[in-house]
Amino acid sequence: MSIQILQRTAIVVAISACSCGALASGFKLQENSISGLGRAYAAQNTIGDDASILARNPAGSALFDRVIITGGIIYLDPKTDAEGEVLEILLDGNASPIALGSFEEKSNDFSNDQWLPNIFLAIPFNDAWSAGLGIYTDFGKETDFNEDALTTPFAKKTKLDTYTIAPSIAYNFADVFSIGIAANILYADSRLSTQYPSDLKLGSITSDLANKTELDFDGDDWDVSWSIGALWNITEHTRVGISYHSELEPKLEGDVSSDFIFFDDFSSMTKADGRITIDLPDSVELGFYHRFNARWGLALGLEWTDWDDFYSLELYVPGKQGFGIDLNPLPLRTENFESGWRYSVGVEFYPCETCTWRIGYAYDEGAARDGINEAASLPEFPETWRELSIPDSDRQEFTLGATYELNQQLSIDGGIAYRWGKKEKIDDVFIMPFLPDAITGGLDNTLITAYDGRISKIESWLFGVGLNYKF
Repeated sequence: MSIQILQRTAIVVAISACSCGALASGFKLQENSISGLGRAYAAQNTIGDDASILARNPAGSALFDRVIITGGIIYLDPKTDAEGEVLEILLDGNASPIALGSFEEKSNDFSNDQWLPNIFLAIPFNDAWSAGLGIYTDFGKETDFNEDALTTPFAKKTKLDTYTIAPSIAYNFADVFSIGIAANILYADSRLSTQYPSDLKLGSITSDLANKTELDFDGDDWDVSWSIGALWNITEHTRVGISYHSELEPKLEGDVSSDFIFFDDFSSMTKADGRITIDLPDSVELGFYHRFNARWGLALGLEWTDWDDFYSLELYVPGKQGFGIDLNPLPLRTENFESGWRYSVGVEFYPCETCTWRIGYAYDEGAARDGINEAASLPEFPETWRELSIPDSDRQEFTLGATYELNQQLSIDGGIAYRWGKKEKIDDVFIMPFLPDAITGGLDNTLITAYDGRISKIESWLFGVGLNYKF
């Protein structure tokens, strides 16, 4: 490998690992309803078992003739494992090998559990007008690798928490057609962090890098978007729903630090003011529900999520100039996501007037592209679009659920789901020049870390319970 390649990849390529998969697909959540969980969220924007329809379709409040409040919580228990080979190569200033090693690396269960609460209120004013309010989450993910994992240069901690507050209003045309609109007020909180592992394998010559921070960003922001939806009662037993949620662009502002970036006044980057803008996708959902008779109903769902606009991540450090690099913007990694579809089918069985049983299946296309990122790859080290921080893949799920009416006012929902994904190839490379004199940017030794591995397990169990009360 030539010294020109190393110089060309220097700091910017090195810190770009912090954005690896930071906001890839796989963090868009369906889990905002307990009744919907039981049928894999098929026609969740259409059926209207309870007020949780408001998360998917603001026209849903028109389905109720009494005030109803719905609340619940879902426990998401993901199990994600990765395994592969980590290659470490230490080069001198002339790109000559000083030391190298190849090490097997296994990372087990690095996706963290999540609790996903929700609450909804639907208020009919008269036969025509109604309003609603929902509080739930649309996006979320957390992965966390042990500090001694050799993969921490690519991914140490990636977390995104969001909360949506959605007031809505709807109009009902003669119980045949309803239309509604909502404001979606989003709070987003994110943490992105990469670092060198606590135990580097090439001995004392690399020990001064142990636990040093490549890039650490902790920020949050509020943003507002809108959604619109419609319901059409084709017959007494057949309904179609369509809804659209617009995109969001929260500008996360917070602290950013790095042990390898310096400002032009020779100070280190320690809790500087930083900003990263996230392009959260818009989506369109179509639902179909038909009740065949007193015992059986069928739900079909189709959802398209527009990830194409999420092309890259950039970091801004307002009012600061970097020493030798541009911080406004500082390009991180090109993600180049692709839009995808989610297909779902659910069946409801009504054994009696007070009980509903559900079963469902869904297939969800991932947003990470297959193949090699040719623009980022070095000749010796390929890089896949798919990354460790959020191990995205196509997913399938199988679900079961039920609702039991305790009386005319109170009912309880329960649901369980098993979700699994494809095992996918992941290749990545990280290059960090040692900076013994960071002020002058002097290039001394260079450490190359390359990962050649795969996701060996990706699955989740989900458990949900909720209550509905009609006034």
